[in-house]
Amino acid sequence: MSKKKLSHDEVSYFCEQFSMIINAGIPMSEGAAMIAESTEDSFVTDVAKRVEKVVTDDKPLYEAMEQSGAFPEYAVSMVKIGTLSGRLDDVLKGLSDYYEQLGNRLRTIRSAIMHPIILIAMMAAVIIVLIVQVLPMFQDIFGQFNSTVGETVKASVDYAYATGIIILIVLVAVLLISVLIWLLSKIPSVRAGLSSFASSFVLTKRTAGVFTRAKFANAMSMMVSSGIEASTALENAMLLISDKKMRKQIDRCRAQVVEGEPFADALDAAKLLPPIYSRSLKMSYKSGSFDDAWHNISDRCSEEADVTSENIVSFVEPVLIAVMAVIIGAILLTVMLPMMDIMSTLG
Repeated sequence: MSKKKLSHDEVSYFCEQFSMIINAGIPMSEGAAMIAESTEDSFVTDVAKRVEKVVTDDKPLYEAMEQSGAFPEYAVSMVKIGTLSGRLDDVLKGLSDYYEQLGNRLRTIRSAIMHPIILIAMMAAVIIVLIVQVLPMFQDIFGQFNSTVGETVKASVDYAYATGIIILIVLVAVLLISVLIWLLSKIPSVRAGLSSFASSFVLTKRTAGVFTRAKFANAMSMMVSSGIEASTALENAMLLISDKKMRKQIDRCRAQVVEGEPFADALDAAKLLPPIYSRSLKMSYKSGSFDDAWHNISDRCSEEADVTSENIVSFVEPVLIAVMAVIIGAILLTVMLPMMDIMSTLG
């Protein structure tokens, strides 16, 4: 079984292709072989061949996906439900759209993270130039003056040099930690831990909540539109959420649904969604437009997550640029102010 997992975009691609195969009436083994032949990505080809091998033995698609070890547990569970309920095509279409949204959101989050890292790297590069080139140049120029002037300038340059070194060490440490977190985040267990930390940390709790709510709403919209009953949908949603608080809310909601509470009322009682969304679901539940309401909520939560990502970038970039300007200006002023006093004295 493979330890490597397909990316969100690759899962979306597979689900889309499987859906098209079913609609075209092509045997799944033949379809999997076609997928393997039509892609240049060696890993995707390997996964398709593993799926082909299992479905050729008349095993269901979900079993082939599970045995490949490359698909998310949630996707496998959903395909199994779709197979048993006779709505596999709807489930596959929903999964394709869902993972495509996740892939787009992940790219947005990565962009929001990478921009500040690039700015910090630029800041470190500028400070290195100041330390290695600019400050020694000032020291050489004013070293040509008498000993009193030279000592004064040397003290200023030494102070600026020490300040620059300290700031550079801090920036490099931030860069190394950021790169380390990025590398570790590729490990599923570590990624879940980081997500859980972000959900509980004071400075990131609200932002993490926006993304978690969007993921939950997207998944629920897909499952409801695929005809999956409420308690099963909530059970599957648990596979996606790492936020402990929200997992407890989902579990409480599911328990109420199992006890006979209307789905919309259970969602409202568990406070899984903002009140306005809960009221919308209650009204749609009575009017028979539950699927449409979930779709609208999913779109709004996704839009909120996208806007949040954009706001993070638009806030962090100017702040880092301002910080960079202040740091560089402070280092230069440390040298320039004493030199200005010396020049006025010489004049």
